[in-house]
Amino acid sequence: MKTKSAFVIIVQDDPEAASQIKTAMKEAGILSTSVSTPQAALEVLPRREVDLLLATVRPEDIRLDLPGQVRRRSPRTKVILLLRAPASWQVEEAIAQQAFDVLTSPLEISQMVEAVQGALDSPSPRLPARAARALCDSGQVRQAALESVRALVKAVEAKDPYTRRHSEHVAHYAVQFAGAMGFSASQIESLRTAAMLHDVGKIGVPDHILVKAGRLSQSEFEQIQRHPALGADILSKITLFRTEAGLVRHHHERWDGKGYPDGLAGDQTPLPARIIQVADCLDAMLMERTYKTAYPVEKALGELARCEGSQFDPVLTEVALRWCRWNSDKLILPGRETPKVLSA
Repeated sequence: MKTKSAFVIIVQDDPEAASQIKTAMKEAGILSTSVSTPQAALEVLPRREVDLLLATVRPEDIRLDLPGQVRRRSPRTKVILLLRAPASWQVEEAIAQQAFDVLTSPLEISQMVEAVQGALDSPSPRLPARAARALCDSGQVRQAALESVRALVKAVEAKDPYTRRHSEHVAHYAVQFAGAMGFSASQIESLRTAAMLHDVGKIGVPDHILVKAGRLSQSEFEQIQRHPALGADILSKITLFRTEAGLVRHHHERWDGKGYPDGLAGDQTPLPARIIQVADCLDAMLMERTYKTAYPVEKALGELARCEGSQFDPVLTEVALRWCRWNSDKLILPGRETPKVLSA
């Protein structure tokens, strides 16, 4: 437990409320101080180590990106935003800003303390799962699910700018390959969602590892390998995405059993997850990254063929290669517009 030695800044413009929160924090063994404005909190950060910022923010101020401002001054400081009846776009914005959590006021002080304790003891953000679940529980289920997908994808892109639009690309290829294999409309829609969310677990991987340009150390690579399981854990808590959670967990398994996290071999891995794996690798090869240039199309297809039967399902690989060669105009290459994959 980290709460006993933690230091928290409370941003609250109501002195009486701030005093009550500080008293409750003290009773929980958490050292805290209060300030009346976010700017005052930012001025504290360079002067001492701060574990967490609990900030009451007006909904109209959500675009000020308090989490981003905090992160630039103190990368290890977590931020919990307290908003009054936030709209779904405000929750999405908070996710994109990498807030650790969002609480809705009015809220019992005991619940605030519980949220702070949970954040101090947890390495992974709680907001994406909480937000997506809230969005799914509100309004029309189908539209809410799509909003949840968009919110979670924003979280990945904010965390790892090098995967910007990568999830959309993977969904595009996965849908095309599934269609070529005769998937039903409902199966394709589930696959589309899983493909859009396949890297959501990266929000639990430290930033410096995700953006590292050089070779990863063994320990860093092991942290990267956690992202399928982390993503599955997030999605498994959302009723609408429980099927997709299993696909996200297994999108880095290999046909020869040398993948992760579970070392599944052959058709032990669900077919949709195998499709996402091929789509993921294809886009990674065709797109530019800071550490590599984009592969020419024939080189990328040659790599798919070379790994047929080892990394990739042989039958699926042949389907993918055939589709790519017959539909070269639909390949996403540097400079080409990304196809829309989130339409209902």
